[in-house]
This record gives sequence, C-alpha cells and structure tokens, in this order.
Amino acid sequence: MTSRTRVTNTPWAWAALLCGAVFQLGCNGANSGGAHSANSVTTRDTQITHEKCDLASDTVEKIDANNDGKADITVVHEGGREICRAVDLNFDGVIDAYSYFDSSGQLRRRENDYDKDGQIDEITSFKAGQISEKDQSTALAQHLDTWDFYQAGVLVRTERDSNGDGVIDQWWEYPKPGCPLIHADMNNDGRPDPGATIDYCKETGYVPPDRADKTPASPTFESKSSLPTETENKAADVPTEKSAPAPAPAEKGNSK
Repeated sequence: MTSRTRVTNTPWAWAALLCGAVFQLGCNGANSGGAHSANSVTTRDTQITHEKCDLASDTVEKIDANNDGKADITVVHEGGREICRAVDLNFDGVIDAYSYFDSSGQLRRRENDYDKDGQIDEITSFKAGQISEKDQSTALAQHLDTWDFYQAGVLVRTERDSNGDGVIDQWWEYPKPGCPLIHADMNNDGRPDPGATIDYCKETGYVPPDRADKTPASPTFESKSSLPTETENKAADVPTEKSAPAPAPAEKGNSK
C-alpha cells in the first residue's frame, strides 16, 4: 500500500493526534462543487479554472483610478449590461481580482490573486448575490486544497485536502461561530477516523471575537510560528552592574 505524506504545518495539525470526541458523521454533508465519492471517500478536482473576461472587447470601459495613464479597472459590457470586470488593486499592471455578474446584475463569481503572480488563488461563488462556496489554494501552489460551504451566507463546513492528492482528509464543521470541530483522516483511508476529532476552541483556548454578524471566518491554515508574537520586556531579568561596596569607616586611633 502506498503511503501518503501528510502536511502538519498548520496550527491545529498537532491537535489532530489527540483523542477527542468520537466523530459523528454529518459534517461532510451532501457532495457538491465537483466532488466525487466512492465508498464514502470524497475526491475533488483541484484544478483552478479562470473564467474568461474579455478585456479586449469593443464594449469595455477603462477607468484610471490613480491618474497614471493606465487602466486600473476594466469593465466589460454585453447587451447593455456589465458582465465582468477586472481590477488592479495595487497599480502594478497585474490584475488582482475579477468579478462576474448575472443577468440581473448581481455578483455571481469572484476570482482573486493574492500573491501577485498572475494566477488565481481563490474562487468565490454567489447565489442571488449571497456567498455560497469558496474554493481556495491556501498553499499558493496553483491547485485548490480547501473548499468552504455556506448556507444563508454563513460558513457551515469546510473540506480540505492537506497533501494535494485530491482526496479530502480533513473536515471542519461549525456548531458555534468561530469554534469548528475538526475531523481528520489519520490512517489514510479517505475517511474521518473515530477519536481523531478535536474541538478547536477547547483544545487551543481560542476565544472568537464578538462579531456582529456572527459569521465565522474561513480557516487560514497558518502556522503559529508564522504569526507575529509580542516580545516580553525582559529588562527586569537583565543583570545590572553591581555598585562597589561603600568603604568601611576608618578605625579611630590616637593621632600622633
């Protein structure tokens, strides 16, 4: 049997080794967005597909936001309505984001390039103008590895392929906003393992911020070591030069 190398450079990967609550199936839910299942093993298409936005069309509107003589926003029209637009957010001449609109003018798709290499790293889908799915390349390796699913605009579950083989091996569900239950496949059979479930907030002590919309953010999968940490003031621990002892008083004697 061929073994699979598992990536463990995430802030919660260590915790997947702990014996948590017994996994209760249900976080995976119905398959969607290009998922294929065989004997409960879920595979996903990891290819990133850019939807065409014809910036060379004769019906484009070019906007120069910073007055440098170059178009920073290009709006494409068809049949008298906007169908897509491309935006250069940092004025470096490379498109950072594409937006696509349905026949009613509502946003239906957005593509983002976060590392300025001209390749799409994230695709977000919308239904009736509301977010429904977000597909991400969190490792910025030009293939998808994370799929977020939303209901009524709220993140309800996440699937992740941690080693890039197209097989889902981590499942996140959100019974409470910001505090996911994380289920992991530790024996490489493509299924969540009993005893390999952790409560993220319970294990890490993380307290989610009080967000007005109560919508949990999607996982970032960043390593703790990559996050800035506050340096403690060690001044009290630094040894200081000792003062020289005061001279002993001279012994009194009879003057000659």
